Amino acid sequence: MADIGTIMNTMRDPAGVPGHPVLFQALMVITWTLHIAFVNLTLGASGLAIYAFHRRGKPHWARLSIVLTQVAKVGVSLLIVLGVAPLLFTQVIYDPQWYASNVLSGRWAIAFILTLIVAYCCWFAFYYANREGAKRHIGLYAWSAFALFCLDGLIMHALSYQELLPGQWMRWYAPGGVVDTRGAALHAIQWPRYIFIMSLGLPAVGVFLIAYARYFEPREDHGPQYLGFARTLGKRLASRGFAIALAPMLAWQFVQPAASGLAWHPVGWTLAAALLAMSLWTARLRAATHGYLPAAAGLAVLALLALWREVIRVVSLARYGYEIGNYPMHPDWPSTLLFFATLIGVGGLVGGFYLVLLYRCGRVQGHYTADKSVARLGSAAVAILGLWIAVFFIYGIAVWVRNSII
Repeated sequence: MADIGTIMNTMRDPAGVPGHPVLFQALMVITWTLHIAFVNLTLGASGLAIYAFHRRGKPHWARLSIVLTQVAKVGVSLLIVLGVAPLLFTQVIYDPQWYASNVLSGRWAIAFILTLIVAYCCWFAFYYANREGAKRHIGLYAWSAFALFCLDGLIMHALSYQELLPGQWMRWYAPGGVVDTRGAALHAIQWPRYIFIMSLGLPAVGVFLIAYARYFEPREDHGPQYLGFARTLGKRLASRGFAIALAPMLAWQFVQPAASGLAWHPVGWTLAAALLAMSLWTARLRAATHGYLPAAAGLAVLALLALWREVIRVVSLARYGYEIGNYPMHPDWPSTLLFFATLIGVGGLVGGFYLVLLYRCGRVQGHYTADKSVARLGSAAVAILGLWIAVFFIYGIAVWVRNSII
């Protein structure tokens, strides 16, 4: 264990990190929460869209299938975009583990990208053809895409789980003393963890449907009967989904190594209690309860999952003497300031403007006219974007002049 620990610490980027490693750890947990929210929503929406497609002869199901097909299509885009940030933060503080795991299963790491492209193409074909009077055989596109989505989840799970088992890397790299550089195997899969995270797709689409029904209440083209159907279905899926997810969660809790003490760690049990509480609450959800609350609470559950996942990683790697707290650190305040200014200014103001605009547009049937507050927010977003571009180029030119000319 000491040897592999020394190797992992030696494999760290000698340039170090530009700020305290805990800062990157916190950002990784936060951004992974947003990423996995859209992973779960996409899985849940695509699964329910297929189910609804095969029940389209009954009232509301055809319309629901078309809506959820669109949701899953957008969800794939967002989960990819939001997956970049936690991946980069992982590569910053857990670079030895992430790269070793990817090299050990290199073919699968490449296959992940290819299969995701094929899956998205299949889903887009289903989205294009899923209209009123659609033929039954187009469901094959959807089933193919859904199967590939699950395969991509399995690949990403294996790559993440293999990070936690550095003591096995040499055995996988040179089984029987013979070096195997093919990267052709997924060496470790923890089925309870994989099934638990995938099963969260069911409650995710449930809380989404409750929020969906609330969001479209002002629209006359969304009749109360259809919205009532969506809300009732959402309640049922959320309640049963959280209850179903509890079983693999408990299995995951008890397959943790006994010596690690993780089986009785309070964060894991808090997550299990949150699943149970969500199941009971959504089953008894009253009509007066705001439709966005279950989605917000569901996001809090995913934040707990992100924290629990990180606790497991910290404890697992600490056995080998790897801790991010002693990662080489070389503070670079200008780039750190630029990063947070970008996150708050561009991400917060510009991103916030788009979210507000899209939110309000969607609640109006027909032509939408922005009020003064939205118009001012748009002007501020354009101004901050222009300022950011100017600072970006001025800072870059200043660094280039200092290093090349002065």
